[in-house]
Amino acid sequence: MPRTPLDSLLKIRRQELDEAKKLLSEALARSVMASDAVKNAEQDMVRERNAAIDLAANDQAVEAYSRWLPVGRAALDRARRSERDATAEVESCRMRVNLARSALEVAEKLAEKRAKEQQVLAEKREQAALDDLSAQKHRSPQD
Repeated sequence: MPRTPLDSLLKIRRQELDEAKKLLSEALARSVMASDAVKNAEQDMVRERNAAIDLAANDQAVEAYSRWLPVGRAALDRARRSERDATAEVESCRMRVNLARSALEVAEKLAEKRAKEQQVLAEKREQAALDDLSAQKHRSPQD
């Protein structure tokens, strides 16, 4: 059976959905990594603070913490920004998947409609052929 433009459209829509799902999967992986980075940065903040406030700590530990704190805060801020960006990317990819899925569903419904139309047309042709045969059969003896 020759390929129709509708067949090509269905193929493209399926490819778009597959690509959107792949991008969503990649975005979800980046989101998990970003969340892990936030957790690690928060744990670093707690660990360094606890080391500085430890009663056994000396002045050098407190000074080291005061020097490290801006670096730790900056790392935590970067991690949180990355997490927000990753979350936004995931939502964008989810929207893309939904749009691709909807576009595929529309194309599939159109294909179903066309197939039904073709079936009805084929049935009408078959019935017309049967009617012609029947009419010829009834006319032949009279001729």
